[in-house]
Amino acid sequence: MSAKRGPRSSEVRVSGLLRMLPWLMKQERVSVAKMAKQFSMSESDLIEDIEMASMCGVPPYTPFELTDIYIDEGYIFVGANKRFERSLELTASEAFGLNLMAAAAKELPGFSRGKDLKSAVKKLRKVLGDDLVDVDIESPAFLSVVTDAASSGQRLRITYWTPARNEESERTVTVRTVFVDRGHWYIRADDDASNDSRHFRVDRIRSVTPLDEFVEVSETTAQIPVWFADASGSVVVTAEVAASAAWVVETYPCTVREERPDGSYLIDIVSNSEHWLGRLLLRAGGAITVVSPSEMTSVQTRTANAVLSRYGANSSAT
Repeated sequence: MSAKRGPRSSEVRVSGLLRMLPWLMKQERVSVAKMAKQFSMSESDLIEDIEMASMCGVPPYTPFELTDIYIDEGYIFVGANKRFERSLELTASEAFGLNLMAAAAKELPGFSRGKDLKSAVKKLRKVLGDDLVDVDIESPAFLSVVTDAASSGQRLRITYWTPARNEESERTVTVRTVFVDRGHWYIRADDDASNDSRHFRVDRIRSVTPLDEFVEVSETTAQIPVWFADASGSVVVTAEVAASAAWVVETYPCTVREERPDGSYLIDIVSNSEHWLGRLLLRAGGAITVVSPSEMTSVQTRTANAVLSRYGANSSAT
């Protein structure tokens, strides 16, 4: 069986260090060869992970605050590490936070449900009680496929639905990062159709065909963009949002200019098309008023008239 393409994922490296570091602290000094054999990994991978661990610490990240681990002449040395010298004592809020993150982690794509995590959660819940946290994370149909593609470098052909134009398009993409924002999963991908980097919402992908094409995987950090304004001709719209339509502020990336005591907002939001904006205004049922630009202030009226006209035509036909 051929080796997996691409570099080791961050999850693999971090989970490996969490297993290795407690063992290493007890050794204080061990050869690279012995430790690599102990944990069934190559010496080069081990050195890479130990060097990463040596740069971990807490603010202000001075040498004193970094983990005291270093490699010299084929040996790994461990100094005094105050982060490991006492048993971890959690406050109630810290235990709750860990339990919440563990519950969420078990739902993430590609996360291995190991016995260590199960054991830790079991101990936490003895203190906090069962059924304390209920985590519901969106899991679109093709989330695992795009996540694997980001790690392996395999290119994909996707069918993608664009709500602004209410149409589907075929695209060939190279997935670079996968991230979640405001409850939805997104990918940043090199898109052949536009010959540029684009963001796609995973739940709007209608089909995926993995291609027999691979590219080099680059180590990139997912950066959530300020705007998802990938379509050409996008316009920044300023709008008044009543308290009854606060879900708009919570659902769509926008800039809040003003949050008022009565629960209403003044926001800037990107509109990729009049079609998209009109649908949003109708869904809000009159609770959103476009302030500017002037050519967009009548979008709701025009959209409502178009809908009524279409409804009237359908009624006449029947």
